[in-house]
Amino acid sequence: MKWSVALLAGLLCYSLIAVAEQASTPQTLLIPKPRSEFDINHQYYTSLLEKALTKAAAGRTVPELKTTFAMEQGRALRELAKGESLDVFWVGTDLAKEQEFRAIRIPLERGLMGFRKFILRKDSVAKFNSVRSLQQLQQFTACQGAFWPDIDIMRQSGLKVEEAPVYENIFKQLVAGRCDYFPRGLHEGVIELEKRRFLYPELVRYNNLMLHYPFAVYFFTRKTNEALALWIEQGLEQMINDGELLQHMQQQELTRHVFPLQHQSSDPWINIKNPLLSPDTPVTDGRYWFQPEDFKSNDN
Repeated sequence: MKWSVALLAGLLCYSLIAVAEQASTPQTLLIPKPRSEFDINHQYYTSLLEKALTKAAAGRTVPELKTTFAMEQGRALRELAKGESLDVFWVGTDLAKEQEFRAIRIPLERGLMGFRKFILRKDSVAKFNSVRSLQQLQQFTACQGAFWPDIDIMRQSGLKVEEAPVYENIFKQLVAGRCDYFPRGLHEGVIELEKRRFLYPELVRYNNLMLHYPFAVYFFTRKTNEALALWIEQGLEQMINDGELLQHMQQQELTRHVFPLQHQSSDPWINIKNPLLSPDTPVTDGRYWFQPEDFKSNDN
């Protein structure tokens, strides 16, 4: 049987493409271990990553997620840059990260992280009952993790911040009085206290105040890993189209308790700007971001 030159060329081209695609498809993806035994954020983001990869697999073998070691944010970003111990990381975005890494610019919890309620010591509740404005909140000191972008966001609005290099130590600093409040994403505080109720019985979640700034957690890869970034991005977009991202939030232990959002509304509501956010971030696009009106009761 004689093969035409065109047919042979076509078969060779197809083979080269198949080999290239196979080579660009990793068998494993390196991710960090949970920060502690209480870290249910880890389960939320890793299961979402698995779902996105599966959703957009298109016949490709979904890589196995392999944990390496526990890392705080600063270490994780350094490891992601090196590419030896980390391939994908989920972290609050800012301009610097988006310039250094490949950001998959889809908020993984629809911006819920920017709606903040506080963890307080019980003996501080009376003082916070009188806080009605940003100027009054500026009299108190917040606790935040070192390298968190929230630190610069809050400081640029005149809020005082005490940093802690290790996540679990933030709770200890709050108990010790080194700070007055620990602002947490709307979905975080309740679960964090529940997991640590025997360690810190003097801490409570304060529901009578909301601090809000546009903020999102994205998946990040190295810029050289564009094929992987596109795969994750396509999977998340398909999940949004099918309602599966919202469903994920409504089912996960980390986030399910915040629904319906109308039950989380607070007065006062203090808004501050996020100058670290890329100016072209579509924060008013309801496809990707929760909006303040989503928290309002239909009766209002």
